[in-house]
Amino acid sequence: METPAAATAISPAQAPLLAMAPSGIANAVSDAALAGCLRSPRQCGTALWTAAGVTAFWAGAAAAGYLLHRPAVPAAAPAPPPTDPAATSHYTLDPARLLRPVRFNASELDMTLSPCDSLGAHVNRRWEQSSGLQPSRTQFGTLDHLRSIALLQCQQLAEQMAAQPAPDPPAKVIGDLWATGMDEAGIEVAGRRPLQPLLDRIEAIGDLPSLVAHLFDSSARGSNPLFEFSVLPDQLDPSVNTAYLAQSGLGLPDSTWYDDPEKQHILDAYRAHVSATLVLSGMPPEAAARSSHDIVSLERALATASLPFAVYAADPGAYHNPVSPAEAHTLTPAIDWQQFFRAQGVQPPATFSLGMPDFFQRVDALLEGVPRAAWKAYLRFHATDSAAPCLSSAFVDQHDAFHGGVLKGRRSRVPRFARVMGILQQHAGDALGPAYAEVAFPPSTRRAAEEITAQMTAALRRRLQQCEWMDDSSRARALDKAATLQIDLGHPRTWPTWDHVGTSRSSFLANVQAVRAHAQRRNVAQLGEPVDATHWKLTPQTVDAYQDVSLNRIVIPAALLQPPLFDPAADAPLNYGAIGAIIGHEMGHAFDSVGTHFDAEGQENDWLSAQSRQQLGTLAARVKAQYAAYVRDGRALDGELTLDENLADVGGLSLAMDAMLHATAGTPDAMIDGLTRQQRLLVSYALMCRTIITKERAEAERATDSHAPGQVRADMAPSNLRDFARVFNCSEGAPMARPPGEQVRFL
Repeated sequence: METPAAATAISPAQAPLLAMAPSGIANAVSDAALAGCLRSPRQCGTALWTAAGVTAFWAGAAAAGYLLHRPAVPAAAPAPPPTDPAATSHYTLDPARLLRPVRFNASELDMTLSPCDSLGAHVNRRWEQSSGLQPSRTQFGTLDHLRSIALLQCQQLAEQMAAQPAPDPPAKVIGDLWATGMDEAGIEVAGRRPLQPLLDRIEAIGDLPSLVAHLFDSSARGSNPLFEFSVLPDQLDPSVNTAYLAQSGLGLPDSTWYDDPEKQHILDAYRAHVSATLVLSGMPPEAAARSSHDIVSLERALATASLPFAVYAADPGAYHNPVSPAEAHTLTPAIDWQQFFRAQGVQPPATFSLGMPDFFQRVDALLEGVPRAAWKAYLRFHATDSAAPCLSSAFVDQHDAFHGGVLKGRRSRVPRFARVMGILQQHAGDALGPAYAEVAFPPSTRRAAEEITAQMTAALRRRLQQCEWMDDSSRARALDKAATLQIDLGHPRTWPTWDHVGTSRSSFLANVQAVRAHAQRRNVAQLGEPVDATHWKLTPQTVDAYQDVSLNRIVIPAALLQPPLFDPAADAPLNYGAIGAIIGHEMGHAFDSVGTHFDAEGQENDWLSAQSRQQLGTLAARVKAQYAAYVRDGRALDGELTLDENLADVGGLSLAMDAMLHATAGTPDAMIDGLTRQQRLLVSYALMCRTIITKERAEAERATDSHAPGQVRADMAPSNLRDFARVFNCSEGAPMARPPGEQVRFL
C-alpha cells in the first residue's frame, strides 16, 4: 500500500503546511463545523469557539444563508440529474502541486498493542508517536490531511480565476479576493488604512440614537458584533423563512469563562489582547489600557445574561421567541425594531424571533447605562479584531497570538496562502464550489459512491426491522423515514448567484466586507420567502457531511469522497469502514434524540411511542455512562454534550459492517495484509479517527464540541459492536470486549 507522501513540486511556503493539514484561519468559522451547528445547536462546538461564541455561528449562518431550524418542505417535483461539470471543463489541476493521499498501510499497525486493549492505539499509536504538530497547526489527522488536499486544489482554482481576463461573477469574486489577499506588499503598505472608514464611523457616534443606528447598519453589512440577525425557517411554519435575532457580543468562547477561576489566565490574556488591538487601531497606549478594562467589564455584563453553550446546545428552542416589533420594543425600549428592519432594506414583519430575550433586555439596559466612550471602544476593538486577518502583519500577529496561541496553542503564523484561502472559503466558499466539483468529482467517482450508498440504505432498512429498542409502531414510522431518505453526493444541483458583489483589485479587507454584505443581503432577501429545499449547508470542497432532519436528507460533499475515506480502487472493507461509517453515522442522526422528533416529511413530530422513547432514553444513559468512563487530563469527558454524536458513531459502524458483509457475501475473504474483511473495516474506521491536537484546543473543544476526541471515537463505537471480540479473538474481560449486556445496540 502507498504510504503518505508529499509531491515534490511544493513551494517552501507550503512545505510546513503540508506536513500538518490546515484548518483555516484562527478566527474563521469552517463551514464543516457550521453544518453540524445548523443541524442542531448541540453540534455547534467547533464553529462557536473559534472566534467569539455565538457571534461566529450566527455570522456564518447569516453570511451563507444557511438553515438552522429544520424546515418542513412540501414534496417537490423530482429534481433533474446533477450537472456533469466535466461536460464544460474550464479548470485543471497540476498534480505536482498536490499531496498524495493517505492510504491504509498495514506496516503502521502497532503489533505490540492489542486491538483488544485499544483499537485506536493499535492502529494509530505509532503514527501519533512519530508525528508532531507544526507550529502553525493546532490539530492534525486523517481528515486534516484531506483538508490540505482540498485547500491546495482550491488554491490552484483561485489562481486560475484571478488570471481570467473576463471571469464570470463567481470567478471574479474569487479572483479579486485571492489577488488582493496575496498582495502582501500592498497590504503591508496600506497598514490600518482599509479599516479607517469603519473606525471613523465608530468615532462619529455621539449619542444613543447614533449608537443604535450604527448597530443597525452593521447588521446590514453582516458585521454586528453585539447581536446576530439572520433569516431562517420559521419553527411555527417551517416552509417559510422568518427573521431571527440571537445573542452574541463576547470575545471569549463561552459566557461562563468570564467568571471561571480556572480561566482567569485566559481572561487576563484577553484583556491584554484587547489593549494591544486598540493600540493597533490608533488609540494611545494609556487610553487603550483603560478601555480594555471597560470592554471586558461590558462583556462580563453581557455574559451574565448570555446562555452558556451547554444550555443552548441542548435547547434549540432558545433561539425561538416569536414577538411583534411592538412587543419587542416593549422589552427593549432603546431599540426600535421597525427601524431595524427598514435599515436592513425590508419591511418590518408582523412577527420575528427575538431569541434569548434576557440577553436583549440586558443589552437595552447597557445601551442606556454604559458610557458612550466605553461602547465606542468596544465597537472599535471588535471591528479591528474582526478585520485583523485581512490587514498587515502587525494585526495578523496580534490576532493570532490570542485566537490561535492562547485559545488553541498555535505557535506560529499560518502561511499566507492558507490564511487567505481560509478567509475566502469562509466568506465565498460556494463561489468556488462549481469549479471544485468540476475537477474533483468525476462521474466514475459518483457511480462508485452510489453503489456504497445503495448498500448502506439497504442495511438501514434491515437494521431497523431488527431494532431492539423500537416497538412495532415506532419501527413502522422509522421505516417510512428510511424509505424517503435522500442522500446527495458530491455537489448541489444549483449554485448561489454572485452578481453585483462589488469586489475589485484594490483592497482585501474591502473585498471581504463587500462579500459579507452581499451574502447578508442575499440572506435577508429570503425573509417571508419559501424555504429553498435544494440548498446545501456545505460546499463541495468541505471535508465533512451532515444529516438534515428537516429535509430527511444526507449530504456527502466531493472532498469527503477521497482516499482514504473513499477509494474506488481499494477493497470494499476499507471503503465501508470509512465512508460507509460516515454515511451510517449521518443515517443514525435521523433516529437519535433530535431526529426522532422529526418525521419522514421533516415535520416536528415525536413519532416514537412512549415505550420506545423510554428505551431510547435507557440507551442514551448507557452511552453517556460509557463516555464518562473515558478520562482525559484527569477529568471524565462530558457524555451529555456528545450524546447524539456518540449514538451516531455506534449506529453508523454497525450499519457499515452489515452493508459490507452483504456486499461481499458469497465471495472468498482474501485476507489482505493478513487481516480479515471485518478486521480491515475496523482498522479503516480507526484510521479515519486519527488525530493529534494541542492541549489548549482540546480544552476548548471539551467545553464546546459535540464530538468525542478522535482517540475515544476510535474505541467507543467498535467496543459496542456485537462481533468485535470474535473478530479480533479477544479474551473475556479485555477492555474492548464489552460483555453483550453492556454493549449498546442503537441501529
